[in-house]
Amino acid sequence: MIGRIAAAVYRRGLAAVEKGDIDTLLANFRADCELIFISDTALGARLSTRADLRRWFERFGRLLPHPRFEVRRLVVGGPPWNQRLAAHVIIRSTVLGEPYQNQFAQFLTMRWGKVVEDLILEDTLTWQRASRRLVEAGHHEAGAQRLGEPGA
Repeated sequence: MIGRIAAAVYRRGLAAVEKGDIDTLLANFRADCELIFISDTALGARLSTRADLRRWFERFGRLLPHPRFEVRRLVVGGPPWNQRLAAHVIIRSTVLGEPYQNQFAQFLTMRWGKVVEDLILEDTLTWQRASRRLVEAGHHEAGAQRLGEPGA
């Protein structure tokens, strides 16, 4: 039962990203949370405040508008005070009017229903190719520095 609740929280979070509802999404994160997106691209990040998370999700929404997520696998384990979730997810969006599809693994640590750590491992080569196309088309934010880096 507890695992089903955590899975529902996770799926609602993805649905909030799809809708661009950052406030609802951020309500699922503790104030002392950490988001790590492994990448040397504009989506790469190591963040630890809600304000930084908001900036990241706003950037994500500008770079990959109207994302759709398909959860292929979701595993939940642990007690409510130290729950772990692992997901394999397909993301679909558009980049410069053309279909974009990628996949990522996401690992979350939750305490009492709130995310304390969110680690995202995406196929960065696919995202780098899309980023390059965006930069070449004049979308300079796609070539911006990782968030959480000095000057970002």
